[in-house]
Amino acid sequence: MSEENRNRAPEKLAPEEENTELSATWAQDIIEDMDDFIESQGIYLRQ
Repeated sequence: MSEENRNRAPEKLAPEEENTELSATWAQDIIEDMDDFIESQGIYLRQ
């Protein structure tokens, strides 16, 4: 890792990302989003 990367300050979240409320089904929503992304790359998972 370069010296420049080690000394860089952590990136701040955008204000709208800091205070978002999670839905009751947030975990399942993320899994579905990841499955969609993976399939868009041409990889299909068995379910």
